[in-house]
Amino acid sequence: MSGNTFTRSTGAGHGQGNGQSDLTAQHGRPLADGLRVGYVLKRFPRLSETFILNEMLALERLGARVEVFSLQRPPQEPTHELLDALRAPVLYLPGRESLDGLMVRERGGDQELRKRPLAEMLQGAEPNGGLLDTLFAGKSEQDRLHLCQQAMALALLATTRGISHLHAHFASNATSVAMLASRLSDIGFSFTAHARDIYHCYVDARTDRAVRKLKLDAADFVVTVNDYNAAHLSTIAGADARIHRIYNGIDLQRLTMRAEPPDSEPQRIMGIGRLVPKKGFDTLLEACAGLRDQGFRFVCEIVGDGPEREALQARIEALRLAEQVRLHGALPQERTLALLARADVLALPARITDSGDRDALPTVLLEALALGVPVVSTDVCGIPEIVDHERCGLLVSQDDPRALAAALQRILTTPELAGELARAGRARACSEFDLQRNAADLLGRVADSVRARRGGQQPGQTFGQRPAIREASDAYRIRAR
Repeated sequence: MSGNTFTRSTGAGHGQGNGQSDLTAQHGRPLADGLRVGYVLKRFPRLSETFILNEMLALERLGARVEVFSLQRPPQEPTHELLDALRAPVLYLPGRESLDGLMVRERGGDQELRKRPLAEMLQGAEPNGGLLDTLFAGKSEQDRLHLCQQAMALALLATTRGISHLHAHFASNATSVAMLASRLSDIGFSFTAHARDIYHCYVDARTDRAVRKLKLDAADFVVTVNDYNAAHLSTIAGADARIHRIYNGIDLQRLTMRAEPPDSEPQRIMGIGRLVPKKGFDTLLEACAGLRDQGFRFVCEIVGDGPEREALQARIEALRLAEQVRLHGALPQERTLALLARADVLALPARITDSGDRDALPTVLLEALALGVPVVSTDVCGIPEIVDHERCGLLVSQDDPRALAAALQRILTTPELAGELARAGRARACSEFDLQRNAADLLGRVADSVRARRGGQQPGQTFGQRPAIREASDAYRIRAR
């Protein structure tokens, strides 16, 4: 990757072993010692983002203090049982109507900062200015104002709460807010890029590329969840970007391999994920119709909710699959995992959509491997990095229901193959997707960034003069003594 630093988490360096012994600085102190990591998220909690919750829990186990800053409040949906284990406070960033009140509370009545135009404080990232115009390309003035205000609120909160580093998930609004808050506060930031956030066409190809490059150049470092993404980002990143591939991890102590395969009649196919086009559940329904027409007895259970639910239900009725296929809707994670553990095979016929949306590293595939459930998926994006075809699962081309049906039937009718795939899948989960090891890698990157900034280095793109938010905070702390 010419001109860039691109690393992979492979068990060496940060994240080797169980993570604990590696998180030590030169003088034997844990790198997590005193670290406060602020997670910047679009919405929290969110049922479909188990991997973020797991990552934060792992960082807390490694000794980091985590705080969550959410741009939006969550929808009314089931929550994860693991949410109760998270010690991190969750703060919802205010909108326009409540920002002034926050500033008065956090700044002790200091009005000077509010008198300075926000745009003036945020400009200067590029030689000719234009930071906000680039960052917010295609957004309405109202949305721009709202995101700027949330960045101001985040900068104030992060500074007064002693946050060491900001980390966002998804290279979209959450990263924009974290980037601007970093600009205002001189607190370092990083982000994890996933899939839609770096492939979807939001405005046009040229504009989207410029926005992504701005964020890649500004971040202290960038994480992405597979090599496929890292190669893509390397074509956009500037010469100083630091891109690290760190796989999403799963808790292998919690997700243990099932003692024996199920002995169910009829056999059970599982599909798990949001009901959106990129998951390819319409292809799964077509494959189920083909299996039924061949006289094969099975049931297919699909867990998840989303905008495609009505269309999928209509397709079930049109294909006369009511006896074979059931849509469960969204379920809590523990119940979902219990259903998965009873399955004979997991099917995830993911696709790259016309808009560029795709799955980067589907968590459900990692969970299935850990549980010893054979999987059938597609050869798109980072999925071949999870599923080694013919060794720990089977891969087919996207949008090919006949191939999908054949692969499912092959596993369901060949117990020896199913057993071999299950054992190899568990081994792969342990070698590549251990949550604690991969979280230790991330925490090591955060610690390196914080240490570099404390030493006077600026890992990301520099922005000029000392940030105004930090000046206001210093003044406030002096008065508070």
